[in-house]
Amino acid sequence: MMIYCEQEAKNLRAELAALRAQVAATRQQQFWFTGTGALTAFVMPRGWRPLHVFNAGALQKEGSGNQYAVAFDGFLYTVTFASAPANNAAIGVIGVPA
Repeated sequence: MMIYCEQEAKNLRAELAALRAQVAATRQQQFWFTGTGALTAFVMPRGWRPLHVFNAGALQKEGSGNQYAVAFDGFLYTVTFASAPANNAAIGVIGVPA
């Protein structure tokens, strides 16, 4: 007995790449920094970009003229606050893969 199956060919590599991209997009990690009262720039670890930034538990607004701005130098993302977070303030950054 012979069985024939007619189905379109699939590019499994493209499907796998799409699935990996979905998983990477949903993966998040929290990073912690400590304010000094003078330091305004906080550098993210390599391979991570900031998604949400918190200063002493308060969600901050991104953009020039707001609480912080994000810069990318080709290797690392830097979160720069408009005014330095208070001494010993907990700076939380939720990051996603870059």
